[in-house]
Amino acid sequence: MSAEDVALLKASIDGVVVLDTVHGEHLLARPLIVYEEGDTPDVFFLEVEPAADGSYAAKGSNGYSVLLADIVAVSRP
Repeated sequence: MSAEDVALLKASIDGVVVLDTVHGEHLLARPLIVYEEGDTPDVFFLEVEPAADGSYAAKGSNGYSVLLADIVAVSRP
């Protein structure tokens, strides 16, 4: 994950980004917290999906966490 990806992730708190992971996942996510301290820097997010009106809606009520080391790229949808 590049410094630009981290910057985009931080700038997109409560927005929507696409997270590409080392496991081949392509996630639409609404980042809530980017934690860069300690041994396991990660991002906490809600998974979202496109809504009929063009916005994004939460996909379920669970939040998720992914290690920053497991994110290959961050982009805008």
